[in-house]
Order: sequence, then C-alpha cells, then structure tokens
Amino acid sequence: MQIFQSELFSKASYELGESAFWWPERATWCWVDILGYALYMVDKEGHAQKFDMGEYVSTIVPVEGSNELMLGLKARVASFTPEQGLGRTLAVLDNNPSLRCNDGKCDPAGRLWIGTMHLITQAGTGSLYCLDQTRPPVIKVAQLDVPNGIVWQDDKMYFIDSHTGRVQEFAYDVHTGNIDWRRNAVVIPRELGLPDGMAMDEEGMLWIAQWGGCGVYRWNPVTGELLAKIEVPALHVSSCSFGGADMQEMIITTAREGLTAEQLEQYPLSGSVFHAKLPVKGLPVNHFRY
Repeated sequence: MQIFQSELFSKASYELGESAFWWPERATWCWVDILGYALYMVDKEGHAQKFDMGEYVSTIVPVEGSNELMLGLKARVASFTPEQGLGRTLAVLDNNPSLRCNDGKCDPAGRLWIGTMHLITQAGTGSLYCLDQTRPPVIKVAQLDVPNGIVWQDDKMYFIDSHTGRVQEFAYDVHTGNIDWRRNAVVIPRELGLPDGMAMDEEGMLWIAQWGGCGVYRWNPVTGELLAKIEVPALHVSSCSFGGADMQEMIITTAREGLTAEQLEQYPLSGSVFHAKLPVKGLPVNHFRY
C-alpha cells in the first residue's frame, strides 16, 4: 500500500510529529509537533491552523458532548478549544521536571489513559496513567521506557512500551478500568523498527507506526502475523489515525528527531505528515467523559 501527500496538508516538516487524530465533530485532522510545542489542524476544505502551546504537547482526545479537546502537555492534562485556547488543568501527572507526557487515548468508558516518559529516555522511569473523570490520576503500569500506542477491543487492551518491541495484551474491564497482563500479542523484529503509535481497524487488526521502520504495519494481534505495510518515505514513523467521512482514510506523522545528516539526505520528507486511502475502515475515536 502506498501513501501520498494530500493537498490538504502542507509540505512543512516537524521535528517530532505525533498524536495523529481525526476530530469527527469538526471533520478535522489534528496532530502535534511535540518538540515544536505546537498543535496543528486541517479541515476538509484545507483550512490550516497552528496553535502554539508554549510547552510540550503530545496527546489529543475529544471531549464528549462539547467542542473541547483534552491535551497531554508537559506534565499535565488540560482542556483546549480552538476559539479560546488552553483552559483549566484537569490533572497533574508528575512534577518531576525530567519527565513529560507522551501518547494517550480514551477507553470505551471515556477514561483517558496517558503515558509519561523521561526527556532523554531513561529506562524504567515512565508510567501509564488512567484519568477517570475528575478523580486523581492512577498509575496502571509502572517502570516503562516509552509508553506509546494503546487501543481497546471488547475485554482486551493492547499497549506498546516502544523499547520492548512488543504489543502487550491486557485483560480489560470496561466497568472498573482494571487491567491484568495476559501475553505478548505481537513481537516486532528489530529490523522493522520500534512500535510507536497504534490504531485498530473494524476487523480487529492493529496498524502500528514503526519508528525506524519506514512504514505503518498491519498486524494480527491473535496470531502475531504481519499482514501488510504502508510504505512511508521517512525513517521515523510516529503515529497513525483512521478518519474521514468513511473512516477509510489515514494520516501518518513522522519525525526528524534523532536523524543524522546522511539519513535526512536519504529521507528528505522526514517530519512530513502523510495521507492514505485504505481498503478497510478504522474504529471511531473514544471521547473523554467528565
């Protein structure tokens, strides 16, 4: 499968593109540049907006029944609207100045699950938090390296700690938010890069952006089998999201971070945002619930 750069997206490049997201209420694609401290939006008409956050921004989720988003920032989760900008802080996850938020999503019950990681990626310093309405955040998984992609299917949760090279499957209780580790659902060979952001299609297959792997790969979480690959002309592929009116489109973020001059010459489109049309539909996004 091939990707293309749509006229909807600029040819700008980002240091660390992340958190690709389709905002259905506004028919708008969103993503962030974590190291550029900025949030970007492009609607279906091609109108583009940039919002300077003034700090790291790594996660975007919609809020149910409103025009609000929840953002994962340096060490906190805060509300945001395009019209009014940043609003109140809902939770502070960690006051350690060496940590920042990373990837996150909402589960089917509307809880926000969001990871933290060390700024220079020290092993075992990250955590996966769960924020249930306005209750204090709870650590669900500790001693992580780079917590990243996360999706849910029925009584299962799939979660990536990138440096392990694995997608872990947890038993998940939608009523309580309790999880229990079950197994490694997918083990990714090192030559295919490290798993980063993740999305799920309506057939229950996992689409994983692979850092160092030049692509988004489709994996079967039941068998661990590699099914397909979207070739991306960038080495570090960081996130992917289904969207569009039929949920058969995907945007893909990439990064320039950590690349040598020789690698940038080999992959000059690194840091770009790409767009693809796929033969399968993705699952709709879960909204945060107060």
